[in-house]
This record gives sequence, C-alpha cells and structure tokens, in this order.
Amino acid sequence: MKKKQTQIRQYAKIMSVFLVAVVIGLLIFFYCIQRSVEHRSQKMMMNNVSRQSVHLRTILNIQYAYLNGLAEEIGKSDQLLDQKNINLLQSMTKNTDFGATALIEPDGTSHYSNGQTKNVSHRRYYREAMSGKRTLSEPLDSSISGSTRVVLGVPIYKDKKVIGILGGSYDVTALSRMLFEDLFDGEGCSMIIAQSGEVIAFEGDTSYWNIDYRDNFYTYCKKLMIKDNVTAKMIKQDFYKGKSNLVTADSKKKGNVRHYFAYMPMKINNWMLCYAVPEKTAQQSYDFIEHYEIIFMAVFVILVILLVLYIVHENYRRDQELMKYAQTDALTGLYNKETTKLRTDEILSTDKDMIHAFLILDMDCFKQINDGYGHAVGDIVLQKFGQLLRDIFREDDIVGRIGGDEFVVVMKNIKMKEMAIAKAEELLTKTQQYEIKELNGSAISISIGIAMAPEDGDCYMDLYKRADQALYQAKRSGKARVCGY
Repeated sequence: MKKKQTQIRQYAKIMSVFLVAVVIGLLIFFYCIQRSVEHRSQKMMMNNVSRQSVHLRTILNIQYAYLNGLAEEIGKSDQLLDQKNINLLQSMTKNTDFGATALIEPDGTSHYSNGQTKNVSHRRYYREAMSGKRTLSEPLDSSISGSTRVVLGVPIYKDKKVIGILGGSYDVTALSRMLFEDLFDGEGCSMIIAQSGEVIAFEGDTSYWNIDYRDNFYTYCKKLMIKDNVTAKMIKQDFYKGKSNLVTADSKKKGNVRHYFAYMPMKINNWMLCYAVPEKTAQQSYDFIEHYEIIFMAVFVILVILLVLYIVHENYRRDQELMKYAQTDALTGLYNKETTKLRTDEILSTDKDMIHAFLILDMDCFKQINDGYGHAVGDIVLQKFGQLLRDIFREDDIVGRIGGDEFVVVMKNIKMKEMAIAKAEELLTKTQQYEIKELNGSAISISIGIAMAPEDGDCYMDLYKRADQALYQAKRSGKARVCGY
C-alpha cells in the first residue's frame, strides 16, 4: 500500500510539473503573439504616417508647381498689376484649393484677390520669396472657421529678375483631415506640430484627446503615462533632431486607455506630423487572431484534459497489472503464497466472529506426472486445476497456490464445518472426473486437509499447521480423500 501511495505521489508530481510546463508554454506563446500584434500594428502606424507625410509634401509640391506656372505667365506681362493678372488671380482663387491669393509688389504691398491690400514686408515668407526661393509661411493667426492656413509663395521673374511674389493661402487643417480621415474609421487625431511644440494644426475630437490647436504638445505629453521608459523630454529631443518614433502612452483621464502616438518630420519648416490612435483601434485588423486564440485555447484544453485522462487511465491500468502481477502466481493466475497469507490474516482480523474454513490441497503423485509426461504437461495440469478451483469456489473466497502442487482455499463466512467438508468432497469428485487430454485418459486426484477458524486458530500460520496435519492424515490414509483437523 505504501508503495502504491508513493507511486501515486510520483504520478501527481509528474502531472503537476507537466501542467505547469504547459501553462508556462501557453503564456509564452500568447505573450509572443501579443508582442507580434503590437509590433505589426505599430509598424503599420509608422508606415501610414510616413506615407501621409510624403503625400502631404507631394500635394504641396503640386501646388508650388501650379503657382510657378502662373508666376511664369504673370512675369510675361508689362505690369505686375495689370487687369489681366488681377483676373487671373481671381480665377485662381475661384477654381483652386487656395482660400485666398495675392500678388505682392517688391516693396511688400500685397494685393489680394478680394481687392484688399496689406503690407507684408515684415513677413519671413516675403523675404525668402524675394530672394528667389519658394516659401511656406508660419501658421497665420487669422484662420477661417477654426482652420489653420499657411501662405505658399513663389517669386515672379522678368528678365531673370524678381519683380514680385505670387502667394496662395492654403488650409493645412483640411489637408491633414484629408490625409487621415480614412484611417481607423476616423477614431484617431492628426497634428502638425512646430519644433517649439506648438500644435499648428489639429484634426480630431478635442474633448477626447484633451488637446487642440495652439496647445503645446510637450506639455501635453507630461500629462500622459508614457511606456517603455520614454519621457516628454525625450520626445522633445526627437522633435529637435527630426527623428521619427512611436510611443505608447496611457491617458489618466480615460481610464488608462492605451494609445499610440506616431510622429515623423515633414521636412517643411522643421514641422512634425503626428498621428494618434487608441491601441485597440490600431490592432483591430488583428482581432481575428484573438478569436483563433480562444479556439486554440479551447481545443488545447480539451486535448490536455483527454491526455491527462489517458495518462491517468494508463497509469491506473498499469498499476492494476503490476498489482495483479505482484499478487498472483504467474502459472495459474491464483494468489501467490505471500498474498494468500496477507489476505487470510486480513479476513481473520476483520471477521473474527465468523466461521471460516482453511483448506490445503495437495495433488497426489504429481511427481509421477512430471516424470512420465514432462514438466510442460505438469504445468498444464496445474493451470487447469487452478481454473477448476476458480469455477468451484465463490468469487470472494481466497484461492492461492503456495507451492509446487500445493494450494490453499479459504472459504469465508460459512455457517458450519460440514459445509466446508461437503465442498471439499465435491472438489475431490470433480477433480477425479476432470479430463485433461494431455494425460491420455489418466485422471488426477487430490488430498485435502481442513482446519476451521476460529476453532483451530485465528491466524494463517496456526490454521496452516492444523490443516497441514489433517492433509498428512489424508495422505497416510490412502490419498484422494478429505480429512479435518
């Protein structure tokens, strides 16, 4: 019993280690999947921002090309402000994306398409354009409908000399909206941020993101719980170095909802293009993986359960086989000597008030069978006699082989000694009538000695001695008979 308990503890330990290893393996597996999803969604974010940054510059270059073409036509006129050029200016405002257009004289006087005039000689874009460069202004304070506008300016040449500037007011907020409105169903926000951190264009839900046009992005970052040991100071350094990056941050005011912030230099006026989106939204294209994970987990758990049940069943079956092998005689399948003794003592100790019969059976002249027919036939005789014992006695009686041709039967809980004698006589008769073809018609016989418990003893050894004496008397009396102690 102790050996069996030790084996059970060993199996339990092995199964525990196995299950722990499986759980750890699953955790590592799902962690790797999650990290892969994060990496891919972040890479997709950076690719989107990179493409849109290139797209934005492409659109501006197209506008510059359009302005250069008109500036070349205007430069062919004798006078900068003749009616033809004014009409061209008004037509450009009406038929293009420019909100307002202007012809700027060399002294800085700007003539707008709506008829207004204004001196812009103090503006940086005026000085750059007069020096022969195309220019882009800082965001203008005067905005239309809350949008942010900049002035694109190109020089007007006549005889290789700058005679003025053609300028157009462009809505960068609308441009930003156009670039990002189809991404993630519009759940993110886009920003164009100056090197100083000032948000010069914002498109998104200001109530959700808690940031708006003219706010400072660096100050905003200080309110976020930024992950991976990134700080607001490090983000500011990226902006000054023109370095692209993606940071993950939790919003304290949004129930710690995690967001991605991807930023990249626009290569225009040291501006940075930034796009932010909730992490869950950024990963929504990988939601199918989560469904597969659930299916995989369910299938895996079922397989593990089946495996565990199979292992338990196999261990139990093996234990039963080992136990049976350890308790039984290999030739006859009956209890062996040690098990017969243990089971007998167990019955005698638990059912002390009951009557039990202890029978010793010895095959008569078995040596002659071995000598005359060979040991192989002798083994067959013992096997078939063992089967006869199982057929005659009850299932809960103890039937064992304790020696070469010596057997023991313990008849449990009988009412009187006569019942044991009657059963022994029945066995004696059936044994003599039992045909074994290997003996070529010869019959076998047995002698039986009987002792009774508790009358003749209350343990195996006492009963064995008494029954053995009775068996000796049966042998001396001519064999093939039953004797009681």
